[in-house]
Amino acid sequence: MITVVEGPSAAGKSTHAGAFRPALVVGEQPGHVTPDPTASLEEQSAFWVRQNEARWARALRTQAAHGLAVCDTDPLKLHYAWTLARAGQSSAADAFARQLRLTREAITRRRLGVADLVACVVPSEAALRERRAGDTTRRRRQFESHLRLAGPLAEWYAALEATDPGHVIRHWPERTHPLVRRAHYDVDLFDAWMARLPSL
Repeated sequence: MITVVEGPSAAGKSTHAGAFRPALVVGEQPGHVTPDPTASLEEQSAFWVRQNEARWARALRTQAAHGLAVCDTDPLKLHYAWTLARAGQSSAADAFARQLRLTREAITRRRLGVADLVACVVPSEAALRERRAGDTTRRRRQFESHLRLAGPLAEWYAALEATDPGHVIRHWPERTHPLVRRAHYDVDLFDAWMARLPSL
């Protein structure tokens, strides 16, 4: 099974994922990986989709080896461009449109997929600020920017849950949480999910 723990900065994703054996956890790409700043928007979009494909491949290898992969943030990170656009960054709408097309193509090629279960936890702004203040181990330089994306992130996964009930939970799952194996490469599900998103 491939599960995802998702939420805004300081929601507790890494803490929850850290409760599992390290071999089960698929973290984000180490370091600060970015595309060539001179690249076109299409090239930048392709870069990010390739990064997502690489994380999905790691999740598949982890699942094959251990029966379970716990992804600290979603390998299908198409939501980032959408939440930026939803939060008012107009230029992100073009990036989302390009990444949407490339992501759909990646799903049809089975290079990227939808996880079996997504735990999306979006605490209140006050709770997030309190957790950030109490965490002296991380600077969270982009905290304010990510805070603006919390509401849109909840909308993103609410659309998936409305499309396929039971696919998303709003709490960190217990180790005994029943997992339902789902079709990772169901393009019809993906299209229906995208169609349920609020308008940008």
